[in-house]
This record gives sequence, structure tokens and C-alpha cells, in this order.
Amino acid sequence: MLPSDSPFTNQVDIKELPHAPDGSFAWLAGTPTHSEWAIGEERADELPTQLASVSASATDHGLQLPPEFVKFIDTAALHKHLRSTTGFYLDVAESVLRFSDGYLIRFLSDQQGCVFWYLFTNADGSDHCVVMSLEYFDADEMDYEIEDLKETDFRFEAVSFEAFLSRFWLENEISFAEFESTPPPDVDPRFLELYRQN
Repeated sequence: MLPSDSPFTNQVDIKELPHAPDGSFAWLAGTPTHSEWAIGEERADELPTQLASVSASATDHGLQLPPEFVKFIDTAALHKHLRSTTGFYLDVAESVLRFSDGYLIRFLSDQQGCVFWYLFTNADGSDHCVVMSLEYFDADEMDYEIEDLKETDFRFEAVSFEAFLSRFWLENEISFAEFESTPPPDVDPRFLELYRQN
């Protein structure tokens, strides 16, 4: 989903990616795995149940979750290829949350509970993007009114779920290389320069 096709007015600078997302995650499977800071570790035992629950919720709303989202969350082996310098971890909301002309599904949190990432789909799930918010929203923990959610509570982050993961992988591997002296990500050097400019 392009920013212009979404309800969100705030957005990051959408940069070229080193990988062409195709739903296979072949680019990710070819990268090193990690035993520390992997984003699937924190909720590893809960993710299958969370995915089953949000899938059922989506079906109840006539929504098809993006196949790439389902595949990634359902494939624990892929989670070991993604690590976070700041302790972000996968944590999938168990129900979809109606918002604007579509739905929100929270899927990633930071360890301090200060930043959250959401999948946003259109009404039938035929298109989606990833957005970020400093607020925690959950359909099963409603301490606010749906009408209180505003487009400005979110920032557009990526045109697709896989595009978001590609950027997330690259930015974090650059950070690990700079601060932990690990090998830099194996991409064209121009991408290292482009993403170091953040």
C-alpha cells in the first residue's frame, strides 16, 4: 500500500531496499541466524496461539491476512535471522482492530513498551502497509473509544510487511556492526551508506 492510498499523513522517508519482496523471504533465510536479541525469542511459545487467534478474528470480519505476514509469524526459523539492537520483539494482537477504512494488527513492540508497530490492511486485506505508534492499541484491552484513534497517532513506515522487515533487518545489522563490531550486512555498499544517513 502506497502512502497516498493509506489514511496516514505522517510518514518516514521511503528508501530503496536491497531486496525485492516476493513473499518467499529467501533473502532473509540466506542471512546468518542469531542466538541473542532475535525478535522471536520473547514470545516464542505464545506466537502460534496469537496467530491462530488473530486469523480467526480476521475471518470473523471477512478479512484475509496478508500471506507474507502469516508465513513469517508462522515460521519460527525465520525469526532467528532478525535481531534488534534495542530489544524489539514479536507480540501479535489476538484480535483485529477496526480503524478508518480497514484494520490494525499490532505485531511488534519495544522492550520498554514505548513504541509499537502495526499492520494496517484495507477492508478485505487485499492491500496493506506497516505503521508505527507511540500508543498501545488492542481490541481486547479497550481503555479508550474507537473514535479516539486518529490517523495522526500513527506514522507510515513501509509499503508492505516484507518491505518493513527488509528495512528493519538492514538498519539493525548496520547498528550491530557499528556498536558491536559484528560483520556488516552483505548488501551493496550503497545501501549501507543510504541507511547510515538515518
